[in-house]
Amino acid sequence: MKYYYLVLFALLLSSCGGGGDSSPSAEVASNTATTSNADENTFPGLTWETQSPESVNMAESGINQALDYAFNSTRNTQGVVIVRHGVIVGERYASGESKESLATSWSTGKSFASALIGIAIDQGYIDSIDIPAENYLAPWVNTDKSEISVRAILEMRTGLAEATDGDANIYTSGGDNGDQLAYALNRTPDTTPRTNNWAYQNTDSMLLAGILEAATGQNVLDYADMHLFSKIGMTGEWWTDELSHAMTYCCIDATTRDFARFGLLYARGGKWLDDQVVSQTWVTESTTVPQGTDNPYYALQWWVEPSYGYFYSAGLHQNNIYVYPQYDLVIVRNSSYEKVGTGTIRSESNYHATLPPLDWSDADFLTPIINSISN
Repeated sequence: MKYYYLVLFALLLSSCGGGGDSSPSAEVASNTATTSNADENTFPGLTWETQSPESVNMAESGINQALDYAFNSTRNTQGVVIVRHGVIVGERYASGESKESLATSWSTGKSFASALIGIAIDQGYIDSIDIPAENYLAPWVNTDKSEISVRAILEMRTGLAEATDGDANIYTSGGDNGDQLAYALNRTPDTTPRTNNWAYQNTDSMLLAGILEAATGQNVLDYADMHLFSKIGMTGEWWTDELSHAMTYCCIDATTRDFARFGLLYARGGKWLDDQVVSQTWVTESTTVPQGTDNPYYALQWWVEPSYGYFYSAGLHQNNIYVYPQYDLVIVRNSSYEKVGTGTIRSESNYHATLPPLDWSDADFLTPIINSISN
């Protein structure tokens, strides 16, 4: 079974972005009040408050329709959490799972890495994303990669060719001697950066680990714990390669509820209670499709649906966080997850095993939720 998963990942990890049990258990809102004090200033404390959909002007029928869709037996859903005005109004888990169960992010981790870049800018560790990436990536100094900016990396427009062994193999092979950062760095320019050359590459996102390490002088995990996770009450286990580089293209293990905390942070413009964790400027820029790109749905490690008013972080097998700022709404869906091994250092014996939905439509899942909102 181990080799089945590794082969499957080699085929699918390159499409990590963009894209149930027959007896699910319900963790439903227990408060049936029809009115609520919850609003855009309500945040979870150590635990989340649950309320009925009606208390925040949503119809329970729409919430249930979406949950029933997600937990159809063909869809291998582990958990769904729906948050409006800072309270949980819909929640369900597969049989044997609960709000305590860990899920994994896959490429949703890219959006977390983007947030850390924004925080590092806010704190003065990174001067600008328009400076050459070689300022932080020492192996690139005085090489043919001097024209690649930090922005080009965030936009997936580096112009770098695919890694010799393939982009997905950054996960399955672990790179040279388990050094995934070296695997990402060791590519050759193919086209001019930030021209019509958008290409989804995990290796581009892995470069963010090197930038953050050099800029902050800290391990990415420690930096994330201090300046992001702890600020929003989240517990996250960010996997590393064998040389302790955080895998910034993927692989944060957390509960579905904790992933919702990150979504709520972005729904609220980077603010958590009275703390501006990420600047509103960065939240806006990183979730806005840049001018000149040939992909109208990709911003700075976030996917965007401009016509429908939401942005989202997207992970393999639909491990997604959907954010609707105009509705103060966050929706998280995680796939079934088995952590193989005992550690969080990616190796032959430690890896992720998730199951894809056999069929999935974001529209069929999200539309009933949006249509349930009365105001």
